[in-house]
Amino acid sequence: MKKICTILLLLVCLTANYSCQDFFLQKPDVSGTVDLDEIYSSTKNAEAALFRCYRDVLKHGWPTGIGWGHGTLGAISGEVSKGWSWHATWQIYDAGLMPNPHTNALDGSAGADHFGQNWEYIRACFIVKENIDRVPDMDDTMKAYVKAEATALIAYRYMGMFYRYGGVPIVTQSFLPEDDLEIPRASLQETLDYTLELMEEALLTLPDSWANIGGNGVYVGRLTRGAVLAMKARLLMFAARPLFNSATPYLSFDDPSNNNLICFGSADPTRWQAAIAANEAVLTWANANGYALINTGGAGVGQPNPNAADDYGTATSVLNNKEVILAYKLDEGYNQLSRYYNTSGNYPDSDNRSDSGQSGILTNILEYYYDQNGNDMDWPKVGESSPRPAQNWLNNINKVEARFRMDICAIGVGSLSNPGISTWQNTGWGRRLVNLEINDGPSSNSFPEASQVGYGAGPSTKFYYKAGSRLWFEPPLFQLAETYLNLAEAYNEAGDPTNALKNLNMVHNRAGLPAITTTDQEELRKRIWREKTLEYFHENHRYYDVKHWKHPEIATNIHGGQKRELQFRVTANSGSADALIEYWDANAYVTYWHPKMFLEPFLQDEVNKAIIIQNPGY
Repeated sequence: MKKICTILLLLVCLTANYSCQDFFLQKPDVSGTVDLDEIYSSTKNAEAALFRCYRDVLKHGWPTGIGWGHGTLGAISGEVSKGWSWHATWQIYDAGLMPNPHTNALDGSAGADHFGQNWEYIRACFIVKENIDRVPDMDDTMKAYVKAEATALIAYRYMGMFYRYGGVPIVTQSFLPEDDLEIPRASLQETLDYTLELMEEALLTLPDSWANIGGNGVYVGRLTRGAVLAMKARLLMFAARPLFNSATPYLSFDDPSNNNLICFGSADPTRWQAAIAANEAVLTWANANGYALINTGGAGVGQPNPNAADDYGTATSVLNNKEVILAYKLDEGYNQLSRYYNTSGNYPDSDNRSDSGQSGILTNILEYYYDQNGNDMDWPKVGESSPRPAQNWLNNINKVEARFRMDICAIGVGSLSNPGISTWQNTGWGRRLVNLEINDGPSSNSFPEASQVGYGAGPSTKFYYKAGSRLWFEPPLFQLAETYLNLAEAYNEAGDPTNALKNLNMVHNRAGLPAITTTDQEELRKRIWREKTLEYFHENHRYYDVKHWKHPEIATNIHGGQKRELQFRVTANSGSADALIEYWDANAYVTYWHPKMFLEPFLQDEVNKAIIIQNPGY
């Protein structure tokens, strides 16, 4: 099964570097590389080991926490363009997920995940949990907290593996050379049960808040009971969705007796009730602990929020806001997160943002955004007889809902995020775009084709509202908006449209939009899916959500199928709105889809050891 970290981790927990060797299911090397007594001789050293676990565990799905060296999950879920030709995302769109590494993938990875990192980091957490009692200057209460944190971090990785792979091996301790490491995959139900067991264990001890622990809020950002309740809620949502909650799997193994690795074997409606209970528990905790959906409009429940832009921007970007239950707190300035997500003009040399280039929003997603009255927008369609004038684009930008203006630096206009900095014309995007389709004669007019691929309607500016010159951001891992949308989905699937609408409109109204009123289950399902697409644009939700929903457009408009990008003609050497001439929509490229891609592949080298079973189709 892939790599697992050796005890060497304990030494490097105190340094900036990290090195692991040997594969999981091989004996770990523990020969004289570290002195456990030294690591657990003080609170300072032990906390360094714990915080290293935080750093590594919670990056799951974010850059350096996925299976390749370049790109984001949004680039393979139909949200943004596929990146540069050397990115693994480009290859996945061309050839699909595969059980062997893509070009520029991380060593020992396959698909969109680095399976071996799961075991490295899980083992590191167990080592902390098993040794924290040795620390002489830490009181028993704090030791209990640390054990619960380590347990919850293990559960976080198991939650992620559950919806990525299905059933996975169950590990209950760190390993020594004499231990039996040949652990096969557990069933889907066993994996779910074990993950829930870990969460319940952590919930017994974790505090509701760290604000008054340690003094001066120094520990704010660590795991709370609320964070684990949110994990449990998300886990049970994936258990209830139709990919797993079915009598038959999406594909069958050659030996059908293995189907319990990827399917529960029944479509059980009570799984939706369990998801409802778990998400309601998050809201109960939030209400008791000062967390709430940010809606300062004062218009009342069910009414459009006039402060939608500020409230949405605050919820996604402002650190330690009251809507974020858990964030990935990694302040490393110019790092992998900044390289892929910061297109808001915060770099001193924005022309060198090579990794965030070629990642403009696709028309496939642009069409999801509402106008400010809650209606569909009128964007150009492929096949129109002529380009639309630039004024149509500018008029649309004035009409589109607030979330778009926060999420996207619209070409020629800019973004409402980080005003004064995140404008199209003063970023590397603007300087590149003015040379895309310059009006210098008929030869440059490529309508109706795509003259350029990668820029779309503009780059993302999400996470940088009022960020000033800050390069780094804190990815929100659990927010209350997710809880409300989970409840909307679960209540709708359970046949309760009244509660579904109540929860859906909490988010929809906060976005400045009038209430949705349909009670038809299928139509309401589409509206809920659409809301999640918008609220969680480029946040790693869509890649997995659409698979577990078994979205009917997954092969034609999301993971697979035709990808479309807006094309702009501009005058030379200007990035202002006045430089825009006309625009149209064009077919940019076609992406690959196969049903095997509902779940991730295991690395074939590990499968060849004949201990774990590859997911079907690979």
